[in-house]
Amino acid sequence: MTRLDRLGEAALIKALLPHLAHDGLVVGPGADDAAVWIEPGGGFTVASCDASVEGVHFDLGWMTPEEVGWQALALALGDLAAKGAEPTFGLAALAAPGGWDSERVLGIYAGLAGLAARVGLRLAGGDTTSTSGPAMLALTVLGRTQRGPLARADVKAGWTVAVTGPLGGAALALEARRFQRRLPKLAEGRRLNEAGLACGDVSDGLLREMEKFAAASGAGCVIEIDRVPRAEGATPARALASGEEVELVCAGPPDVLAAAGLEPFGVLTSDARVRVVDSRGGEVTVEDRGYEHFR
Repeated sequence: MTRLDRLGEAALIKALLPHLAHDGLVVGPGADDAAVWIEPGGGFTVASCDASVEGVHFDLGWMTPEEVGWQALALALGDLAAKGAEPTFGLAALAAPGGWDSERVLGIYAGLAGLAARVGLRLAGGDTTSTSGPAMLALTVLGRTQRGPLARADVKAGWTVAVTGPLGGAALALEARRFQRRLPKLAEGRRLNEAGLACGDVSDGLLREMEKFAAASGAGCVIEIDRVPRAEGATPARALASGEEVELVCAGPPDVLAAAGLEPFGVLTSDARVRVVDSRGGEVTVEDRGYEHFR
């Protein structure tokens, strides 16, 4: 028996794979954060789930309940954006302490509903239950696309990698206790998927995301630290590690990436290592490699 804080998320997911369904899925467990299947009438359904835990992903000491709901859905929709899917339906499961007042719960759902209406997602129900704490909001989101999306597992050595916008802003906002009313990159994700790119959201930090690409595909990455776009005030190291970003990281053949209007920050390699280098090619040691669950 191995404790989860010693095993880590990647090893845990690998151990769970034999217990999960794979038949009938275009993108199945282990290949990506989202599941994808073909609909009988044509097109594809993309499904994902995401949990927001009090004290880990949100803090009601400085966030309003409405902001908690908005942020939780914005981040949950990142996996649909990465697969170019149009949101359709969602389910919300809330575990809340009995000491909460109803206005707090209604505020969270108002935040969910506000963003859902903005992006065309219909909240179809879910579940509520009590807990001694902390609270948790678990969201399941579904979307549709006419094009079969590429998964992390589909990327190849020699492809280049880029991100849709500057990174590090989410970490700076969290440090300053400043809420950002961000929107998931749904339109951008559709455009990039139609261009033939494989995309993922930057939920745990850019370095961690590239490690997920490597675990799924076997293709590692060399990241040129000075070419990673940074938010104003963010250091290069902060841009590499900042999680809960709405930007997408995309990989594809160099000409396809360039045609999509993206500037590469790195290249995929035939080994599974994810390395950071400076402008002269010297390897850079990075202490913070992003958010690691169970550690």
